[in-house]
Amino acid sequence: MKRYLPKALHAWLLIILVAGLASLQIAFLRILASDRAESNETAELYRVNERATWLVKLLAAAPESERRKLAASLDTASFVVNMSTSALVPSPIASNDTLAELEDILVSRLGRYGVADARVRLDRPDHPVPPPQPQKTAGKEELGEVESDLASLASDFQTTERYAVSLQFRDGQWVNFVSPVTPLPPILSPNSLPTYIIAALVVIAISLWAVWRLASPYILLEQAVNRLGRDLRSPPLPETGAADYRAAARAINAMQRQLVVYVEDREHLAAALAHDLRTPLTRMRLRLETMRKSDLRDALARDIAAVDRIAASVLDFSRAQNIDGDFETIDLAAFVETLADDYPEVEMAEPPEGRILCRVEPEALRRCLRNLIENGVKYGGAVILSLSVEDDAVSILIDDDGPGIAEDQLEAVFQPFRRLEGSRNPSTGGFGLGLAIARGLARKLGGEITLANRPEGGLRARFSLARSAG
Repeated sequence: MKRYLPKALHAWLLIILVAGLASLQIAFLRILASDRAESNETAELYRVNERATWLVKLLAAAPESERRKLAASLDTASFVVNMSTSALVPSPIASNDTLAELEDILVSRLGRYGVADARVRLDRPDHPVPPPQPQKTAGKEELGEVESDLASLASDFQTTERYAVSLQFRDGQWVNFVSPVTPLPPILSPNSLPTYIIAALVVIAISLWAVWRLASPYILLEQAVNRLGRDLRSPPLPETGAADYRAAARAINAMQRQLVVYVEDREHLAAALAHDLRTPLTRMRLRLETMRKSDLRDALARDIAAVDRIAASVLDFSRAQNIDGDFETIDLAAFVETLADDYPEVEMAEPPEGRILCRVEPEALRRCLRNLIENGVKYGGAVILSLSVEDDAVSILIDDDGPGIAEDQLEAVFQPFRRLEGSRNPSTGGFGLGLAIARGLARKLGGEITLANRPEGGLRARFSLARSAG
């Protein structure tokens, strides 16, 4: 599923969509069941009324002495009828308004046939009878489908509710009969359940596809904005698709172009200023050579050298941000080990087994790691390089033995020209551009650099980078 759906849809969208569809289906089935029950109740009351009518008509036309015999001849397993001097329903008060209304209807309609009173009660079966298993009769073929269904329905009548009705003639005799309620079949039968499940899955699949089609362009927009934060020169968004997406893509592409122009202007300005400073600095050195030896001359020479180093650092910073090469898949462990061999102060820890493939710009990665290593050597003396492999990322750890950095300054040191004189030796030189350059290159590669103080002392720089597929 992760392969076909954007990450934003993995959890909340899938849960909300499926829960909404399930709630809708449950509500629909509840409404359907309620409507079926109401319709079935109306049909059963109609059937009780009709049975009472034709039964009274039949008995009223017969002599009183023949009524018991006639009632006995109408008695069946599912329709019990008898004549008696007492009522089957002893209470004259109906259990609910619906049955009370039915009693009034029966007395009103059957009064002309000699009915003086009517009582109706809804009973539940006291002892449900298990459905009988159809059996083959000796010498006969197996029961057919219709006969089997009739037998099953007859057994169902013994397990359902039933209406008990007592009708009193004016001569005092009662005709009592029991009319079972027709059992309702389940809404989802074994035959219809597979079709219902398939239809529900198709609806869910179509809904997911439709939402993905609507949401995926905006996921691309989110990814593009995040990518711009790492690399302003990333490829622009395609301006195709829905109208609102095209408008957003055009706005992001225009913003990207403006940011690129703005950053390039600042880089060019800094590089031009640093470059142009070298001409007057050279003149000043030449003029100093004509001056006699003195403390003032030595002080001026040191100041000119400091300004020259600042100009060189600015040029270096500008060039580092413009390193542009092709991405290649490399074995990161071999790459880091080769880089460590260039520094006598650096020791390489045992790398994890197997190849660690990453897709990077080798020159940008080399410059980034050199800055981190040289920073650790300069302030810590000795450096240990190690690799930490996770599921989809790898971290390069640069550990030194220096004094570390105050916790509240761990992010501040990434600002250009930021040096922490309180925790680093000022006599070692530098203008605070090494870490700024390293983080800029790391983000260009899709990675990140973080700093942390080691519990045993020293500083740890962690360069986290996504692994290459395969």
